[in-house]
Amino acid sequence: MDNDKTNTKPSEMNPEDLPDVRAFHDEFTREFLQSAEETREGYYPFLSGTGAYKMDFPAGGVIGEQGYSKEKKDFESFIIGVENDNGTESSIEMKYYSYKRSEFASSGMGNLEKSMGKELQFKKVSEQGKTYYFAPFKRDSNIYGYASFIQNEVDGGGILVIYTTECNESGTECEKIKESEKEKIVSWLKSIEFIQLNKG
Repeated sequence: MDNDKTNTKPSEMNPEDLPDVRAFHDEFTREFLQSAEETREGYYPFLSGTGAYKMDFPAGGVIGEQGYSKEKKDFESFIIGVENDNGTESSIEMKYYSYKRSEFASSGMGNLEKSMGKELQFKKVSEQGKTYYFAPFKRDSNIYGYASFIQNEVDGGGILVIYTTECNESGTECEKIKESEKEKIVSWLKSIEFIQLNKG
């Protein structure tokens, strides 16, 4: 393994030495990527501009610079546009709030329902210092995804995520893609890890 490639941030590397994927082609997106080594196939390590959380970032993803917003370490908002290998396109809208606490989880889910303009059926999963609330949704037969609120149970802080995918294939083929895509989205959501500040 090339130690220079492993230890040097992509933003400091020669672009010609980076993986030939969409995420590294974009200069703004490169600033958030921590290594040119995959975390798993098709994903690279991402660190939030607030330093509050990390996650797997899709190789086909780009963060829209114009829509990026951050207030110190208290708030961060951005949208990731993703070109997927299976011909679908995804939009991942993310908002981080440092002040979110467990008792406000219902307001986080309420905000998601307001954004979506519909009631959502959330499933709750708690593991490793965080709780996920996620709900599937469908807008048309070919537009679907998950709305999720992720709560940091150790230091506080919460993330709102709306992950929308549009399938451009025909009905039957789209249904097949949709099932595998839903599993992929849930797996990706679980890659989001809060960086705990109070470790004792």
